[in-house]
Amino acid sequence: MSSLPASEFPGTVASFAPVTPPPRLRLSDMVYEQLETMVVEGRLAPGSALPSERDLAQQMGVSRPSLREALLRLESRGLIVGRAGGGYLVANASQPLLAEPLSQLMSRHSKTVDDVLEMREVLEAKAVELAAERATPQDIARLAQALEALEAAFAMGRDGLDGVGAARGQSLLTRVPELDAHFHLALAEATHNLVLVHLMHAIFELLRGSVVDNYRAIVGHGADLAELIDQHRRIFNAVASHDATLAQRSLREHLTFIRRHSGDADPI
Repeated sequence: MSSLPASEFPGTVASFAPVTPPPRLRLSDMVYEQLETMVVEGRLAPGSALPSERDLAQQMGVSRPSLREALLRLESRGLIVGRAGGGYLVANASQPLLAEPLSQLMSRHSKTVDDVLEMREVLEAKAVELAAERATPQDIARLAQALEALEAAFAMGRDGLDGVGAARGQSLLTRVPELDAHFHLALAEATHNLVLVHLMHAIFELLRGSVVDNYRAIVGHGADLAELIDQHRRIFNAVASHDATLAQRSLREHLTFIRRHSGDADPI
């Protein structure tokens, strides 16, 4: 799955409503429709776990056979997947169709590295604008958590760059980029644009791989990685203060820094 466990990247806790079917509709159809809607609207994010059948049936006020029928239908449509040990995870249904072919393309053509940065500017410049306009207090709290996790991981790992602890240095080039990518995903979720949110989830693996490569190139060029981390704080402050213009400018400065120090010729 593209997303990390919910315990590491907390999001909204889904609330399931009791289901009462109208005349001539099966109970399982209503269960299916509610769960499908929650997936489409992003209230059940890719990678998140559904409650156990017992708990979910109790929350929705339905029998377990009716629930199981709806779950099997969701699974057959690729909206959820079974997990080892039982239960279901929300699937990232678009990823195999979109991100995986693009990742293979990137591995064969170096120019696509620059293309990914251009794509990010198109998507994320609008995303930070919408996030600054629409972010709720809950969105800002999740962004703050993502930022704090990123800053803490950087603080723990940067000593490795000076030869103090190879494991921490390696973490700086793996764990920190992963948290960086999750911060940008949280920005997209704060837009409340369902299509944009699903698109960002679909290309998350592509984004994460690109960010990892960027960190390695930036370190290889001897650039100030602390400045890269600070740029996330400036983006967050702009979104939290609902300043869309400043948020867009901060995001573009961030991508310009990446391009300038990752081997690309011209800044964005």
